[in-house]
Amino acid sequence: MRQLVKKPIFIIWIVLILLSLLLLATQGLKYGVDFSGGTAFQIVLEEPVPTEDFGSVTSVISRRLDWAGLKDVKVTPSGNQYVVAQIAESDPEEISKLKSLLLRQGRFEAILDGNVLFVGEDLKTIYKDPARGYGATKVDKSGASSWRLPFLLSPQSAQKFAEMSFHKCDATGYGSELQYECAKTYFFVDRPVNSIIIMDNDLYLEEENVPLYPDLESTSYISIEELMSQVNTNYYIVDNNLSTSEINVFEEDFNTHKKAIVASTVSSEVIERLENIGYKVEIKSKLDNEPWIWSATGLKSVISLTEDVTNMNAPTIDSPKFETFSTLSITGSSMSLEDAKLRLEDLEVILESGSLPIPIESISTESISPYLGSEFLNNSLLIGLFALLTVAIVLFIRYRIIQLSLPILLAGASEILILLGVLSLIGFRLDLAAVAGILATIGTGVDHEIIITDGIFKKKKGAGEEDEDIHESLVSKVKKSFFIVFAAASTTMATMLPIVFFNAGLSKLVGFAITIILGSLIGIIVTRPVYAEFAKKIISKIK
Repeated sequence: MRQLVKKPIFIIWIVLILLSLLLLATQGLKYGVDFSGGTAFQIVLEEPVPTEDFGSVTSVISRRLDWAGLKDVKVTPSGNQYVVAQIAESDPEEISKLKSLLLRQGRFEAILDGNVLFVGEDLKTIYKDPARGYGATKVDKSGASSWRLPFLLSPQSAQKFAEMSFHKCDATGYGSELQYECAKTYFFVDRPVNSIIIMDNDLYLEEENVPLYPDLESTSYISIEELMSQVNTNYYIVDNNLSTSEINVFEEDFNTHKKAIVASTVSSEVIERLENIGYKVEIKSKLDNEPWIWSATGLKSVISLTEDVTNMNAPTIDSPKFETFSTLSITGSSMSLEDAKLRLEDLEVILESGSLPIPIESISTESISPYLGSEFLNNSLLIGLFALLTVAIVLFIRYRIIQLSLPILLAGASEILILLGVLSLIGFRLDLAAVAGILATIGTGVDHEIIITDGIFKKKKGAGEEDEDIHESLVSKVKKSFFIVFAAASTTMATMLPIVFFNAGLSKLVGFAITIILGSLIGIIVTRPVYAEFAKKIISKIK
């Protein structure tokens, strides 16, 4: 036994068991809606969705609520204009954050000179590699920070970007004083469509010139007029009461614009007038450390083009020989590193989850009770242990070696313990499907151990002769058995992977698939080899 314990696989096995016990004792397990309850989002879309687009709606909502697939999210359409989403989350702050994220349609656009350069669908890859500039960093001792999100454009969009940005820099100065003043690109999420923007005079005077980097000390500013020229919508500055001429203007605008984005500082009398005209009024408050006009227009970042990107060295405009740039970045700033990380994550989720084909009109939430309780989990655990015990008894009847029963129980129990430790580490929420996956993992583990045991006892029958042991080493027999085990486990994982990565219509099975995949990996890398070593040692002594 001492020789076994010294083997690397046994050391790894024991370390993983200890780490799993530590994780379960400190972090514990998180449970899904089935066992711990959560929150239901009742989502109302602005208009009915065509049947062919509803799959996209539910997929985007699911990804925004749980991009990593760890929070036990269930999204169900109800009719053609309503969606119900359940998530195993009850923290009011987190629920508020998720609700805010869902309310965005998520239309990402890059604008130059009022024209669209590219949209979210044109971003093929988001680089999450710090070596490429991804991440948030402090820029001074006060805590002010900046963030950067690098991405790869599709070839067609990169070509369009090169053409539209060509020679967009003007030279200023001469010789050593030579500098360039370049056009600016504006990055928006949910730029207003079919809308007007209304603010009061005090707010306009405060934000008449907006810094390019609102959260940092900056000497670079843009005017509201310049920003609104990129938004391509009308904006108005009003007093507490609307004049007859202003009412006439708003009534005329209502023929083409049905929505009004209004600052929270605008008087209730003005808002009431707008509603009487027929506008759908959206009241926006000013966020901390961000100009109101940024949130009203959906502006996320303003970046000046650089001379190399605009190909200043190209021979002539008449004969352009510009270079195409595919890798670009979105940058922003914040007063703290934590806030910078949150803003980066927020934009990243929007870009990766995609945009909703139809905006969300409203969301209401309610708490939901668990469908199942701790008793179900305890019963499931007892079923698993009973299955292991039953197989151990069957193996004893089959091989008449009682010493094999204990290694089977140890391997099976440790496999589940390590699996639960991994689930605790990644913050995975156990739901009913995951529990079923754990039980299935016990079954496949026992099946593989039977294959290994049978392989070691393998015999050959000659013509007209009694059964004889095959003249080959135990190591060779185990290797042959492991070929079957690896093949079976690989097939199982290959079957489950599409459910994890392409779970449209199969989202309720994701927990089952994840636990099966993790259990299979733990089994073939750790617990099956450990059992094989036990079995070889026991059987070699008997033979």
